[in-house]
Amino acid sequence: MTNFLREPEAPAAAPMSGWRLGGQLIAVFGLSLLFLTGTIAWLQNVHILTANGMYKSIQAEPWIHDFAHARLDQSNYLYFPLYGFLAHLLDLLGILKGVAWKQFAYLNAFWASLCLVFVYAFLLRLTGRVAVALLGTLFHLGTGFFLLLSVISEDIMPGYTLVLGSMLIAALWFDRPTHRRVIAVGALFTLGWLVEWRLIFPTLPAFILALAIVDAPWRRRLGWIATLLVTIVAVTGIVQQIWEGHNGAVGLHDMLWTGKGIDSGWGGLGWDKAWMMLSGLGNYLFVTGNYFDPSSAMRGVVPLSLSVLAEVAIFVAGVVLLWPWRGDRRLRAIAAVFLGTLGAGQVMNFYSQPQDPQMQINVMPWLTVTWALIVAAVVAGRRWADLRPGAMALISLLSLVPFAWNVASLSSWRGEDAAAVAAVEEIERHFPTDRTVFLYWGFEYIATWQYALWSHTWDWDFVPPPGPAPSDTPRFKWIAVDAGAIRHASWTPEQHAAALRRQIDLAFRLGYRVAVSDFWAWSEEELARRLGGLSASNRAHAIYAMLHDNYDVVPVFSNPLVGTYYELRPRQVP
Repeated sequence: MTNFLREPEAPAAAPMSGWRLGGQLIAVFGLSLLFLTGTIAWLQNVHILTANGMYKSIQAEPWIHDFAHARLDQSNYLYFPLYGFLAHLLDLLGILKGVAWKQFAYLNAFWASLCLVFVYAFLLRLTGRVAVALLGTLFHLGTGFFLLLSVISEDIMPGYTLVLGSMLIAALWFDRPTHRRVIAVGALFTLGWLVEWRLIFPTLPAFILALAIVDAPWRRRLGWIATLLVTIVAVTGIVQQIWEGHNGAVGLHDMLWTGKGIDSGWGGLGWDKAWMMLSGLGNYLFVTGNYFDPSSAMRGVVPLSLSVLAEVAIFVAGVVLLWPWRGDRRLRAIAAVFLGTLGAGQVMNFYSQPQDPQMQINVMPWLTVTWALIVAAVVAGRRWADLRPGAMALISLLSLVPFAWNVASLSSWRGEDAAAVAAVEEIERHFPTDRTVFLYWGFEYIATWQYALWSHTWDWDFVPPPGPAPSDTPRFKWIAVDAGAIRHASWTPEQHAAALRRQIDLAFRLGYRVAVSDFWAWSEEELARRLGGLSASNRAHAIYAMLHDNYDVVPVFSNPLVGTYYELRPRQVP
């Protein structure tokens, strides 16, 4: 049977239409960047599915305007210096000056284009076929979460690009590792996870697995694993020394282990996480909706399940087609790197936030690699032009299906940045900022905009309450139901409900109106499902009873983007 993988020592593939490899890579980067930046301008919404990028752009402002004194973030050690510097360059060039939340989306498009160059080069090196490399790259571009995170302001793309680059190199080299190769992979990998700390966990076990199964004596395998670990610590130490003495700098141990998300509502196990896992896995390939908690995932079970079934079909087809080459050393290295990352990553995700795009993107690239290998296996031993026209058209069409679907899906959120700004203005007309405290569930999309446009203040569980009304210091004053679940994982339901009541009653004593978002209309069962995403569904009864037994509401206005707002009032005792 003809091997569809190019031998590691074989000469490079013949260039397409006379192009050299460099020309192809430049074309991939340039065309990708042109498409992605055009898509950002067309969508006019850099907060699709998640507004976390808005918070990150605000957190980066000191790095943009006062690099020397800005504070390092322990879990994003290189992210804020990197994006602060790049955003400052865009300011100097007059590109979206002062609008970091938009600049970050365009910077993500740059890194995503570089990522596609890595994918294309890997597939070309792996198979020796331009057509396979091209279709595989287009498939990766079209996957739901990659395309999404390439055109919004979320913070994962630079770290993901570097870590994926290290995975692709490891997949090519770890069938025949050397200490130099291991050092190169370890160094690139470390720079990637220093951009986003949690990226270390899914892929490090996969690298160790790939080195552990190499066809070599155990002593050499252990030597390579030791080299990898020493490289990771050494590169981290070098970065630590470079930033020594800077505001917020930490020691080596604290860089290797930041504990982000531990002992908080983000962590925990339970059946609610299974629904959130369905959301993350399903939306990774085909974005079908905003399923951000167990309740919304239940409502989207059909499209999400169909997307997961498509992923399973690709996996099964890959196993069937690739099984005859199961003894190939390079194929084993590829499987160890990508399936190892998948396994370790989903275990970690099940504990944390499996529905989050940035939690899935780095553990799911096995899908692109498997699809490209399926295409390579189908055309093995034949020239592309010799395939039947129907087969060629079908392979090409299937490679483009995610791209077509997800572009259409993302278009449904077009223009919401401007709509959000208008909604904030409407809210202020009905609820003046100097006389209003907002009671939110905590994950309302519009709260991010109020935080950004009014004042950068967190909820009352995190910051001290203001003085008596009227007061515009700060402009954004709010109470979040989910704060107790996130920050106080050990609270009892009664403690959580009592803390909320104290905050609400304090707002009334200080003379403020209390505005409530449309979470007020949820049933107790709906509240429990939403809290399930924070491992706190058992608190729903106490919170629901406290709110509905002690307060009444009056509808004030409705907006198509943000729903209905109510005014909360203490219930009058007969």
